[in-house]
Amino acid sequence: MKIKNVCIVGGGTTGWMMAVALNVNMPNLKVTLVESEEIPSIGVGEATIPLTAKFISSVLKFDEKEWMAASDATYKTAIRFNNFSKIDESFWHPFWSDDEIHYNTYDWLIKRQIEDLPTEDFYKSNFIAWYMSMDKRFQEIKGFQHAHHMDANKFARYCQTQFEGTHINATVSSVEEKDGYIKSITVDGKEIKSDLFIDCTGFNALLIGETLNEPYTSYEDTLLNDSALVCRIPYGNDPFTNRQQECHPFTDCTALSSGWVFNTPVWSRTGTGYVYSSKFQSREDAEQEFRIYLVDRFGGDRGDIAEFRHISFKTGKYERSWVNNCLALTLASGFIEPLESTGLALACWQIENFIDVLKDGDMSSFIRATYNDKVNMAYDEIHTFIAMHYANTKREDTEYWKHIKNNLHITQKMVDYAKNDNVPDIWFPKKSRECVLIGLDIPSEYSKQHITWHGENFESIMKSDDNEKEFMTAGVQYLNGRKNMYQSISNDMPWHEDYLKEHIHVESEDS
Repeated sequence: MKIKNVCIVGGGTTGWMMAVALNVNMPNLKVTLVESEEIPSIGVGEATIPLTAKFISSVLKFDEKEWMAASDATYKTAIRFNNFSKIDESFWHPFWSDDEIHYNTYDWLIKRQIEDLPTEDFYKSNFIAWYMSMDKRFQEIKGFQHAHHMDANKFARYCQTQFEGTHINATVSSVEEKDGYIKSITVDGKEIKSDLFIDCTGFNALLIGETLNEPYTSYEDTLLNDSALVCRIPYGNDPFTNRQQECHPFTDCTALSSGWVFNTPVWSRTGTGYVYSSKFQSREDAEQEFRIYLVDRFGGDRGDIAEFRHISFKTGKYERSWVNNCLALTLASGFIEPLESTGLALACWQIENFIDVLKDGDMSSFIRATYNDKVNMAYDEIHTFIAMHYANTKREDTEYWKHIKNNLHITQKMVDYAKNDNVPDIWFPKKSRECVLIGLDIPSEYSKQHITWHGENFESIMKSDDNEKEFMTAGVQYLNGRKNMYQSISNDMPWHEDYLKEHIHVESEDS
């Protein structure tokens, strides 16, 4: 069946990105988007990964400077995780550049056998992004894979200005289904028919779940969090709390008693939220703990007055995202907590893959099955990667962390995933996976496995002859030289805020 018209049900960031993507890549397709102002957008995720930036540029064809200015956007070079393994300890997931082709876990693990090294040395030795993050510096580097922080609602509105099609602001009153197909939807008493319906109704999953009753697989056994408190914190006016100090180019994630807090600085303020498990903490206690965190981090003048919005969610996925003439995207197809900023990225990836299929105008059962297999594999990979961040925790100071320590361990599946050279670099390249395992202070046997992955036997290396040991020493010196080089490059970069003032938010310097 050839598709001539598409009806997108639900707006938000995902719905509007899909609408524009169809416009740009299939201009002859008739596109209708139906959304209701009475149904608010979730609007939690404001952090992205490099995949999102590539999609916005290559699929939506947006000019980066233009959409960033319209979306309150800033740059992002890494993610920091605090207190996940031990209290007062951090590990990092820095992004990377093509120049870092000589990145080598093997060399550093050997170095760690020679010297007593903190995990931080691993990031210092291998990632310019770590220095950019710590120094609050930014400059576009050829080949560097940066991402963004953005106001997701403003970005959705920008997408709307680029849309050429039919926009209906109304609530869907009914859905007609027959034999597993969506026949029509009704809005304002008017029936809308379409060849294809795209479900962007968020956790409601109006079409794929409520109407078609597609089976759902839960992740709650391994991903405990099911609630979030979110708010916005303005920048301060003094030298310690102003935008230059607080607008750091990385997403900051800090584990609390029953979950974790994210901080994503955009141009005008910081978006922050506490993602927690209602099984281990009441909403009232979560609000109290989050308030204490905000006051400690941002001061009483800002933390005490923050207004919270509460969101409930479930983690898991529908068995199929594409059922007959219904395609579900992101929250409507599944959800994995936002620890690695994959929400918008997954939407981008789903849209791009679907458009590649749709260009042939075909909705055959084989095409649908192939697409669903790819989506399921993506969810499985992201799920595995997120679960790795909790595994091997040493914390047992609360019931939440005690439960994780006793029930969620680094499995061989996680290790195999981390070391697999054949996993496509779609979501998390091998260096990203190794950053997490090393950052979590993986047991020594896994360190030995890392070394073995590079074709060497751990014990024989440590008993090697003088020539081999000299080679090892040279590798250590090389890594030390890289640290000095990266620090020097970072020192020569402008402040993140100054770079944004000069290149993106030129007319908003005093805002």
